[in-house]
Amino acid sequence: MKLAFAFAAVLLLGACPRHDNTKTIEPANTKHDAQNRLLPDEDSGIGMLPPAAPVPAPAAGLPAAPDQAFVTPAAVALGELLFYEPRLSSTGKLSCASCHDPEHGYAGASPQPTALGKPNLRRAPTLVNLAWHKELGWDGRYASVVAQLAPHVRGQLGDELAAGVTRIAGVPIYRAHFERVGGAPSPELATTALAAFTLTRFAGDSPWDRAERKPDALPDVKAGYALFTGRAQCSVCHTPPLYTDLRYHRLGLVALHDEGRGRVDAKELGAFKTPTLRGATKRTGFFHDGSATTLDAAIDWHLTGGIGQGASRMMIDPALIKLSLTPAERAQLGAFVRALTAPIESSPPPVLP
Repeated sequence: MKLAFAFAAVLLLGACPRHDNTKTIEPANTKHDAQNRLLPDEDSGIGMLPPAAPVPAPAAGLPAAPDQAFVTPAAVALGELLFYEPRLSSTGKLSCASCHDPEHGYAGASPQPTALGKPNLRRAPTLVNLAWHKELGWDGRYASVVAQLAPHVRGQLGDELAAGVTRIAGVPIYRAHFERVGGAPSPELATTALAAFTLTRFAGDSPWDRAERKPDALPDVKAGYALFTGRAQCSVCHTPPLYTDLRYHRLGLVALHDEGRGRVDAKELGAFKTPTLRGATKRTGFFHDGSATTLDAAIDWHLTGGIGQGASRMMIDPALIKLSLTPAERAQLGAFVRALTAPIESSPPPVLP
């Protein structure tokens, strides 16, 4: 999803110097009172906005976040609104949040039709912890969130992002948000804001992150971790601390024809990116096609060596082999995977202008 503007060159990985997360970008014409509070004037509506919250920090258990200059408090605040905004779609009914459901870990349960009614082969993948991804999408065809956004909006919401921005450009609150990010409403600034919001959806601070260094905490979960990293070999692909190796593997799921990574590299036909297990218990669909509807079904499918879900043994990664666990071991493995989800209450969606 390419969009020609300056931020397209920003990489998702890089050095990690800390920057002031409380700053906002303000146009030169912004006015302040004696207490340095923003004031509205005839040229700027920024003063009608409450202060932007600080940029979210990675939760406990995650690496330090890559430094990305465009991820500012103002951009994240605008991006959150745009993420929930159905007026960006051609029908006025679908938003990013419709498929990347925050209630379910910013993921979809099964492939859903686009705003124009076209079928999708793949479910919406989770958006959590994308700050460390070098490639985006189930097949990794996009080099960054910024590159992915324009074609994703066009394909899923049924319209160019520029058209959606035009529909909201006259709303005073939106104009103020865009000004605070850097200028008049534009698809470039909208992309910046959506990318900033997406890249700060962190999933960490789970029960496992709290128990990992406590000798007597959660013994069944720790036994499950020993299986996960040992005999079960789960960590080969679901590698800590992100619990994904960010690579592509064939699972032989061919109920619907999908070339997967083969669209990018013919040698990896039928391979799909390893999804993170962080936040997995919030999801209601598993695998790229949503063919497993419960976390237990997905775990058991792997333990059988890839039997069921329409899988073909001719296209399964040879590293996926059958593993027999006792009922107690199976319970411990499941307990560990569940312990990678933080028990955080969901926050309500923002009130749209």
